[in-house]
Amino acid sequence: MKIGFHVPIAKGFEHTYAEAVRLGCEVIQIFVKNPRSWAEKSWSDADREAFGRLFRDLPVVAHLSYLPNIARSDEDPRNLAGFMHEARLCAELGIEAIVAHCGSRESVRKGIDAAARSVGEVLAALPVSVFLENAAGQGGAVGKSIAELIALHKRIGDAKRVGFCLDTAHLFESGRDVRRKTVWDAIIGEMEGRCGPGCIRFFHLNDSKTPKGSRRDRHWHIGKGCIGEGCFRFLLNDKRLAHLGGVMETPKMGNMDEKNMAVMRSLLSPLVPRPSS
Repeated sequence: MKIGFHVPIAKGFEHTYAEAVRLGCEVIQIFVKNPRSWAEKSWSDADREAFGRLFRDLPVVAHLSYLPNIARSDEDPRNLAGFMHEARLCAELGIEAIVAHCGSRESVRKGIDAAARSVGEVLAALPVSVFLENAAGQGGAVGKSIAELIALHKRIGDAKRVGFCLDTAHLFESGRDVRRKTVWDAIIGEMEGRCGPGCIRFFHLNDSKTPKGSRRDRHWHIGKGCIGEGCFRFLLNDKRLAHLGGVMETPKMGNMDEKNMAVMRSLLSPLVPRPSS
């Protein structure tokens, strides 16, 4: 598995690339705009040129910002408009995929219906793929279980351009004991059995500050939280996942990015070939 981090772009793509190189990233994730604002963004010619030049050989995946709630896109037009805007920003840079939370709603059925329509409209309008991310289980979150993710995937019905991004902390916080390899075998088997081989497209590699089943989304440093190192050893050395990318979204604290990357590297088996760039 290719390993990296979520890296900020606020200081420009040159800085983003330099930080990715400094940390030894083989893949990165970014927000394409301010994740806490509805304000739209546009790219300059210089932005597009810099991105194309710098990230020609470093895979980049985007993440939908915090505000659009695609499970309520039928209630507030900003939710779909925000999603569409960010997907368009991705397409303009040549970013092929955007990770999206499935949103939240009191009625899971209505939430799945609205989210499916939102994703469908984005896919129809733009040449991007959408990776549906599982939730930690808080509130009325849609996608807090594998069954809900599968239901949404099937409701959208585009297996080639819709896949899953599995967040290790969210799985644990929603009640799945990802410390056990048998649990991973069950998750992968269920998802591929229902949605087809290759439906898992990306990983968020996060430890959890809160215990299993807490339903509280609190990412923590690799091996320092309630999950521990074993989960990440399973994933990094699983030949079924060797072609995928995974990014850490651990808290930015001092030199912890460097330490988290060092831990991840230490978990890689020398017997498992590294994926080619």
